[in-house]
Amino acid sequence: MRYQFILATLSLALCALPASAQPAAPVELRILAINDFHGNLRPPPGGIRINDPEDKTKKVMVNAGGAEYMATLVKQLSAGHKNTIFVAAGDLIGASPFLSAMFHDEPSVESLSMMGLAISSVGNHEFDEGKDELLRMQNGGCHPVDKCQGPHPFTGAKFHYLAASTFDKGTGKTVFPPYEIREFDGIPVAFIGLALKNTPNLVSPAGVASLDFRDEAETVNALVPELKAKGVEAIVVLIHEGGFPIGNYNECPGISGPIVDIVKKFDKAVDVVISGHTHQAYICEIDGRLVTSGDKYGTLVTAIDLQLDPKTHDVISAKADNTIVRIAGTAKDHEQSALLESYDRLAAPIA
Repeated sequence: MRYQFILATLSLALCALPASAQPAAPVELRILAINDFHGNLRPPPGGIRINDPEDKTKKVMVNAGGAEYMATLVKQLSAGHKNTIFVAAGDLIGASPFLSAMFHDEPSVESLSMMGLAISSVGNHEFDEGKDELLRMQNGGCHPVDKCQGPHPFTGAKFHYLAASTFDKGTGKTVFPPYEIREFDGIPVAFIGLALKNTPNLVSPAGVASLDFRDEAETVNALVPELKAKGVEAIVVLIHEGGFPIGNYNECPGISGPIVDIVKKFDKAVDVVISGHTHQAYICEIDGRLVTSGDKYGTLVTAIDLQLDPKTHDVISAKADNTIVRIAGTAKDHEQSALLESYDRLAAPIA
């Protein structure tokens, strides 16, 4: 009883404090993330394979993916959250199905822009047609050989590509900005975008001959003092490199692969790592940091919930959930349907 009285007295005392003296509530931020979309505007054959809920020793296939359904899910996952941002970890284009590839992936860039994608790192497949073509994806304009093929002028991505570790040998500058800082209720959050160091061995050498792909961890660590000087304490890395877990899509037992060593080398200032490239799905904790990946071909959207300290501006907590872009029971987004139909009409005679 004595302890209950003391607690009650403390509660009353806190309530009696002026508003300015009471600790401010954490600022909540929801980050939605995808990776390795590869122009899969339509649901990919095979959907996503997950552990059978009835028997975890078996796998089941779930029909999933497609821009029309992903757009709906993104809206649903954003609803009720004051602060949200939609980001990606590379390979949004390249190695794409016919509908996107026929138009040099312009439909996919338009589709993701319409969904509200804000930021993406560059993956190795972003360089499939070389640096100049990737710059066209960002800035718009007609293809230099095939000219304007689409149903309307291609104006480029509304989202911003980031490439902290990719330098132009001629200028010594990054091809795209290394990071972007966004503010949420006055708290700055930095998003750093990285391609994998091994990109030159995965694409046509001629397309990237003028570029230098530097070490991922060294690049990030060199940026930390610059970001801190700008008042940034919350840092999210979007990296097109990943790992290989052995668990289900929201687990992370026994993860291996390049991402493990890279994350361990990151400065402790890095709070969250959104990864890709290996086409795996996982929610991990590596070296005390949240590390996520959302499968491939648009079958998952990762919802990452951060709590930010309004006083220190750092991350208090981070948790994540991979949500399947289920076809069953999900309504199609009408804007996406109209976009795909406009390209379908032009592609049909060629197909």
